[in-house]
Amino acid sequence: MANRLQDYIGFCLILMALIAVAGCGPKVRPGEESGAVRVPFAMLYENQISGTVFGQKIDDPIGLETDDAGNIYLVDAGNNRLIKFDRDLKPVREAGGFGISETLFNSPTYAALDNNLNLYVSDAGNQRIAIYDSRLNYVDMISLIDDDDPAKFGRPGGLAFNDYGELWVSDPDNSRVSVFGGNTEFNRFVGDVDSYAGLLLTPNAAAKGGKGRLLVSDEGKGRVYVFDGFGLYLFDFGYDVFKHPAGLETDRTGHIWVADSRQSTLYCFDINGNLLYSLGTYGTAGEYSFNKPRDVAVLTGDRVAVSDTG
Repeated sequence: MANRLQDYIGFCLILMALIAVAGCGPKVRPGEESGAVRVPFAMLYENQISGTVFGQKIDDPIGLETDDAGNIYLVDAGNNRLIKFDRDLKPVREAGGFGISETLFNSPTYAALDNNLNLYVSDAGNQRIAIYDSRLNYVDMISLIDDDDPAKFGRPGGLAFNDYGELWVSDPDNSRVSVFGGNTEFNRFVGDVDSYAGLLLTPNAAAKGGKGRLLVSDEGKGRVYVFDGFGLYLFDFGYDVFKHPAGLETDRTGHIWVADSRQSTLYCFDINGNLLYSLGTYGTAGEYSFNKPRDVAVLTGDRVAVSDTG
């Protein structure tokens, strides 16, 4: 496998995908009661996606999203496109390209699926959220350009939906999160100057957590913030662990997975933010080496996918 990885050195983007989680399943430690939260005790490398897909080499893979059928949606930022893979890692279709028209992108970053399997994609350069259906047909967009208040919204980052169907959009330019209702109308800000303890600095990715919570990774403060579904600050964690927390995701048991792009490490926490497990070292060769991981997605079968941009 090391020789195979060496073949891609010089291409700065590799998607490390489908890492099998061997310990989020039925094993119970001595003293644990059945039904308690399990701690992942081992992870096994399974596969990767890299090289040329639909005639272009994957370049700067950032956002990852997955549906219940096991399909994977990848934001290939360097090529300004979306790629859909089936559960067997076969590319199915692509969409996008560089430009300013509604079906094109300029530096896309993260993505999130709503309950209707519409894919929302942050288009940072065009300052908007593009909306596609599950077949990657363009549907609509949410413009983040307000002519009456040009400073109201910045370039969008991470995306997540809460239990009420509201879309949370990280805004690192303004150190807060913008929340949009089910009708895509702006609703409120979260993590701004009125939040006191939950004050954000450089919010990056966002994800839905257990118990209806929303999680926001803050690169500037080196921690993950936890809010309730309405935006009330609950707690934060990881300040003594992270250097540069990026993408994050919650699995079916409530574990929180966070990719740290500066430490080239994947971390796993329990629902209360207690560190359980870490994996990865910096490098370009080796099954458990990362070079600037940017996002993480939990797949079917207790598997975890990591986008590795280096």
